[in-house]
Amino acid sequence: MNQHNLSTHLLNAFVTLAHCHQFNLAAQRCHLSQPAFSQAIRRLEQELGVRLFDRNTRSVLLTPEGELFLPVAQQVLDSLKGAVENLRNHAERRVGKVAIAALPSIAAEWLPPILVEYRERYPGIAVQLFDVILQSTLALVREGIVDFAVNADTNLKDEFDVRPLFEDRFYLVCRPDHSLAERRGILLQDLAGQRYIHSIKTASLWRQLYPYLRQVPLRDSGFEVGYLSTIAGLIASGAGISVVAGISLFNFTRAGLKAVPVRDDGLRYQIIAIKRRGRTLSIAAQTLEDLLAATQPEALSAQF
Repeated sequence: MNQHNLSTHLLNAFVTLAHCHQFNLAAQRCHLSQPAFSQAIRRLEQELGVRLFDRNTRSVLLTPEGELFLPVAQQVLDSLKGAVENLRNHAERRVGKVAIAALPSIAAEWLPPILVEYRERYPGIAVQLFDVILQSTLALVREGIVDFAVNADTNLKDEFDVRPLFEDRFYLVCRPDHSLAERRGILLQDLAGQRYIHSIKTASLWRQLYPYLRQVPLRDSGFEVGYLSTIAGLIASGAGISVVAGISLFNFTRAGLKAVPVRDDGLRYQIIAIKRRGRTLSIAAQTLEDLLAATQPEALSAQF
């Protein structure tokens, strides 16, 4: 027997006849002519190599082999129906799950209203968010734990599929009593001689700023820090100044610090979405990524 010839068309004809006990009625329910329906039943019996029905002038009854095969055929049809309905629900975004990773500075302020909007549109889709540092976002994508990640590293095109989301500005952050606090804008060269608090070298902030800052004769504050909230605390305590992206300014304005735009040409903080190279996102994940790409954090930068 070649099981690949047992189509759902044949199985459905068999199950329908088993319940109707009449060829003409079963043919009508399957939307077939009676000759075509009878041919389908004969073909199924030929494929299985057994007789499935006893026929007489009044009714059609299952043989012992037919009774044995009926629950199996019904289960196959029910399983296929359930699989198709489940796939359709995913395609129409009625059910599903999306897992994403994002840098803490992105996850804390920009992402929440977007995720709430997404859940309001598609309440049947669960969202799992990993707010982790840069290297962890990359590992989660590599291992397939998340569908995609949102971070701020531009040198990943060789390993991942990269989609630009938006460009952000950089800001000097300092105490209100600092000599640069009331400036309408600065150039990085204006920071010459200032005590500077660095982010750690594995951070996306450091990777994007270092090619520019290394040309500025800064004074070393002695601090190299991993979390922006810690940098804010150090600045508030008088340890020095720093430069951060606009999307993370909430960490600093809440600490009562001043933010001054950095106006160097070409200096922008690149926010991207990454996924495993050559892999297709689920419809639910693709819809969320599209929503992120369509939502620019203008209000975050505009207020400064």
